[in-house]
Amino acid sequence: MNKKKIAALMAMLMTTSMAVVPVHAEESYKLAFSGSELANPWVAMVKDGFEAACKDNGVEFTSLNAGSDVDKQVADIENVINGGYNGVVFNPIDGKALESVLNDATAEGIASVTIAQIADAATAGIELDDYAYGQVIAENAVEWINENLDGKGTVAILAEDNIESSIRRGDAIEDTLKEKCPDMEIVARQQGNTPEQGLEVIETLLLQYPDLNVVVACNDSGGIGAYQAFDNAGLAKEADRAIFSGDNTTEAREYIKDEDSIYRGTADLYPYESGYKAVEMILDYMKNGLPEEHESVALEMGPVTKEDVINGD
Repeated sequence: MNKKKIAALMAMLMTTSMAVVPVHAEESYKLAFSGSELANPWVAMVKDGFEAACKDNGVEFTSLNAGSDVDKQVADIENVINGGYNGVVFNPIDGKALESVLNDATAEGIASVTIAQIADAATAGIELDDYAYGQVIAENAVEWINENLDGKGTVAILAEDNIESSIRRGDAIEDTLKEKCPDMEIVARQQGNTPEQGLEVIETLLLQYPDLNVVVACNDSGGIGAYQAFDNAGLAKEADRAIFSGDNTTEAREYIKDEDSIYRGTADLYPYESGYKAVEMILDYMKNGLPEEHESVALEMGPVTKEDVINGD
């Protein structure tokens, strides 16, 4: 083989070798996930996407649960800063309360990416327009209400008002119902963003309003609790009852899949994909440096109907 062919072959081999070098071959990274509440199936799915991306990229990782406690989430991120981590992915309970600790992270060169809720001091966010999301959830319910109840009856809202940014989600649900189902009576708006809270709230409301027609929940966790309350009361297959929520979790889909079930719809925010993408964003920041200003990426959303679930969409 002549010298020119040997040189060309060597160049090709070097190019091929460089193309398959994984991200972690150049430097070892360590990332953390801070979930607002891992009892929430949607947050758990974000965590699953985060962990899958870390494994695929050979990144060391840990996952933490704030348990809906703002002070614990602040302390967890402080520990991340002191623990030699390169980045943190999290869905903030209160973005304003995290401002100081996130500024400390940035000063240390630690990247921070939020999922869904916004924290302006974070490096970046895959951010949810909570009002728009509330509208998607409510529109799913409105269509069913107008088609099956002629726009009349009673409805309860299970809100997520303990999370600052999610208050607007509940506001959007309430505004949309009032605008598009003006003859529906909203009998309650109460916090119910866990299965336990949803169960307790709706069991109490069914005692006060035994003919309660519709529950619209800010997330699937509350919706699942509401379904359990109706099921306990023997009302889980009534034609004039319905539950709608958001997050498109596996557990909610199982209830929706039953054609006779009153659980009739949810909405998708693609949590697994968002958790995965957040890791890719941090790895890019580690390679190219932190941006000078907060970067925002829109979190996609869309309604999921009973028909969608039954058809496997």
